[in-house]
Amino acid sequence: MTSRKIMLTVLLSFLFIPSSLFAAGTGDDPNPTSDIPTEAQIAAAKAKEEMIRQYMQNKDSKKQITPMSLGEVRTLNVTPFKQETPYWCGPATVKQVLHFLNGTSQPQSYYASKLGTTTDGTDFSKVDDVLNSHQSVHTYTYRSFSSNEYSTWVTAMILTIDWGVPAVLDLRISRDLLPNYTSTVEGHILNTSGYDTSSYPNQTSYRLRVTAPYDQGNRGATFGNKWYEMEKVWKANQAHFRKAIIW
Repeated sequence: MTSRKIMLTVLLSFLFIPSSLFAAGTGDDPNPTSDIPTEAQIAAAKAKEEMIRQYMQNKDSKKQITPMSLGEVRTLNVTPFKQETPYWCGPATVKQVLHFLNGTSQPQSYYASKLGTTTDGTDFSKVDDVLNSHQSVHTYTYRSFSSNEYSTWVTAMILTIDWGVPAVLDLRISRDLLPNYTSTVEGHILNTSGYDTSSYPNQTSYRLRVTAPYDQGNRGATFGNKWYEMEKVWKANQAHFRKAIIW
């Protein structure tokens, strides 16, 4: 009888443990939610898809119609801001993007309030709306990718940098994909800030620069502007349950 009571007590205790402890992330809410686009976002998304189609068509025919030339290295001067709590990667990333676009930004606590961030983290599907309501440079939209859309994803990474706007990614990070990390991060929100296509046409050697607000272990190895293999960032994006970006 005593052992059954102990077992019941243990099971009940698990029910009251905050879900953030199981997430093992840096502030990416693990609860699945759907993005609800506005009419302006629907129109912007259609325009972006057409730009991707034209870009890929002209790339294949070796007629570049975008400002970039394959074989280049381009970066955006994004200022990194270290996230102020273990679960504020979303507010910190929003601050990084808006500070770049506007030249100024609000405290992370302000963006945490606008995003509805809790100890479980930030609902990634809300990031585009907060970005759009605080700048007029670019209409951000949410997009998820199937496993066979790597080339489309790469094009989105390149085009956003060419447009002069950071994209925002939702990643599940493991050490084998992003080697600066010493342990797995189940969910992390960060933004892009550059690409390196100097290995063109060898797409497997492309690199992507990300601006991360998370300083794992206070080592400086993961915080700030860091370069990683683009294909491995893609795999980290695909490893996340959303498989989504905001661009």
